[in-house]
This record gives sequence, C-alpha cells and structure tokens, in this order.
Amino acid sequence: MQKKKPVSTDENPSSIRLTKWLSQLGMTSRREAEQWIREDRITVNKLPASIGQKILPEQDQVCVDGVLVKTQTPPRVYWLLNKPDQVLTSRKAIGKQKTLYELESIKKIPFLVAPVGRLDYRTEGLLLLSNDGELVHRLSHPKYKLVRRYEVQTEAALRGITAKPKTVTVNLEDGPVEFEIVRLKSTGHWYRVSVWEGRNRLVRRIVENLGTEVLRLLRTHFGDLELPQDLPPGQYRQLTSKEIQYLKSCVGLIPTLIRTLPPEA
Repeated sequence: MQKKKPVSTDENPSSIRLTKWLSQLGMTSRREAEQWIREDRITVNKLPASIGQKILPEQDQVCVDGVLVKTQTPPRVYWLLNKPDQVLTSRKAIGKQKTLYELESIKKIPFLVAPVGRLDYRTEGLLLLSNDGELVHRLSHPKYKLVRRYEVQTEAALRGITAKPKTVTVNLEDGPVEFEIVRLKSTGHWYRVSVWEGRNRLVRRIVENLGTEVLRLLRTHFGDLELPQDLPPGQYRQLTSKEIQYLKSCVGLIPTLIRTLPPEA
C-alpha cells in the first residue's frame, strides 16, 4: 500500500501564521512580530523564523529571545492609559529614554499588553492597551478611520484658525492629510486638531506645515473614548464593557450598528 504523503504545516487546517499567533497571545502586534523575525529574535523548533511562516501551536516550539512562548493565554484586558510626557511607546529603550513598560503601573504585570498605535516620546494623553491582538490590529489599521483628537499648544498663532471648526487639507511628504482644527483659547495658542489616521508624528508635521512648532501635545480622544480628567499620568483604568463593545463594533468584531457610546445607566 502506498503511504500517504504527510501534510505540510502550511496545508494543515490547524496551522496559523506565526505573527497572528503571537498577536493573539497578546505578546505583540503583527507588525512588531514581523520586525522581531527580521531581527532574528524568533525561532521555531530551534530554527530562525521567516516572514509569513505558519506553525502548529500544539506541536511547534516557538522561542522569543531564547525564551519558550507558553501557550496558556492570560485573560483579555482592555485598558486606557494616560501616557506621560517623555515616555516611549515601545518595548525597546533608546538610550536613557524610558518606555511605557517601565512605568510603575505596568512593569509588574505578568503578561504583555500592546498599544493601539503609538504616541511619540513628547506626546501625552490617551493610549489604549490590550492583549486582544485582533482588536489591537484592527484599531491600528487606517481603513477604519477612527478619530484621534489632540489639544496642541503652538509656538505662534495659526493664521485663519478661529473658534469655529475648520476642515483643512495639507500635503505632507508621505501624502495629503485632511484634518479638523479649532482654536480653544485666545491666549497661549491652544488648538484642537482631529485626524482620522495614525501616521508617524502626524499632528506635529501638520503644525510644522502650517508654519510653527508644537510646544505641547496631548491626545484627549480615540473615537468616542475620552481621557478622564481624574486619571493621573502613568496610570490606567480598565475599559467598561460598553466601551469595549463600542470599539469592537467600530472595527467589525461584533455585529452591531452602534458607533457611539451608549449612555451610562
């Protein structure tokens, strides 16, 4: 009798992409997992991992930086962090710059959470954290166009910007961007800027395009979620079930037409 040809990992219905599996475990985002693969930080069965590789979680041994990845998944968490100034949204420090994973409120957590997008070193405010890899991936994806609102103090006044909201389009080096801007205070040059994507240093580059520099930048909203005024920098709070449902509905993870937060009971 002719022996059946063994099914390859890629053809096995139980296989899963390595990057997706690591994301589902809450270890990292898919994009960062790909970067770890390029940096030769991940092995599968003691061999270097490759981009696009699939694994069988019940059979294959995956190591990150030489440490075996345990398949027992922690409980799903959904947090809103008030990111302090001068903190990197990164797991890897640059020089003496502190990362959010060194914050006292986070560094003792026995599992990893991933940020939804990034806030740069000098940007403060609302940052979502979760170990729900699929939700983090979708919330970070530009196609869902969830609004990000910032309060920004500029070095000089912006001409033509008043207390009436104004929609503006500017051309940046990586393409045009549309945003809404409104003056908040007559003194101190404070404005609210709303964008619908998460490009690198986007608000800072918008302000530079308008002819001045950012002195302070604070993210206050992500979608309909708002930074609580009583949440100190460096601290986080758990999202409510209604807030989690809202976020999942925005990115198609639950079948609902709700796009704004329902009122609290």
